[in-house]
Amino acid sequence: MKRSILALAVVVTLGLTACGSTKLSPGLDGGSITPINAQKLSTNFKRKGIKLEWDCAFGTGAFGITDKMCSKGDIKGIEVTEYAASFGNSEVNREKAFRVAEMKAKAKLRHFIHEDVNSSQTRTIIAKNVEKANDRIKQRISSDEVVEMSDDEASKDTNFAIRENSNHTVQTLTDNIRVNASGILRGVYITESNIVDRQTVQVTIRWDQDSDRASGILRNKFNVRN
Repeated sequence: MKRSILALAVVVTLGLTACGSTKLSPGLDGGSITPINAQKLSTNFKRKGIKLEWDCAFGTGAFGITDKMCSKGDIKGIEVTEYAASFGNSEVNREKAFRVAEMKAKAKLRHFIHEDVNSSQTRTIIAKNVEKANDRIKQRISSDEVVEMSDDEASKDTNFAIRENSNHTVQTLTDNIRVNASGILRGVYITESNIVDRQTVQVTIRWDQDSDRASGILRNKFNVRN
């Protein structure tokens, strides 16, 4: 009888604990949300950019070929990584962010291959003359009018007229830099798509000799010009 009462008490206790744990809304973790003023950039993140891979023309070491023992010849491949913000955590925002990151990576690759840079400087000088008038009149000011006042009133600034003339000169120097890159990319494909954090995605594209040859074969196969 004592064992039955003890087992019933344990069951009741577990039931109360389970009920207490279901008070939180599903999918909401209050401890994982950090206030904006307390957020910091991650120091463990390593930003990726453009990575080149080379073919070794010949090795310079007797114990195998490494990066330091390789006389670089032709480029074997190139990888470009870019990032984009999803502005949310829905499936649609995520897919659009991946697309934007892919387009940015292709643009970075094209800028690396060839870009036109135009730079110009513009200097603008603006001169402005401003005249300000401020009259404080307690009694009428007139050349042919007799003004009567006591000794105390005469010693005070009761009537005065102020004319101010100020010159303002503004000089502006503007630097205009325009960078343009355009061209055709062949044999470029996506090798990696990752989610960096809640609202940031990463896409890596790659070009190599094999993908370039495959692109040429497919263009001839499907009669694609250029």
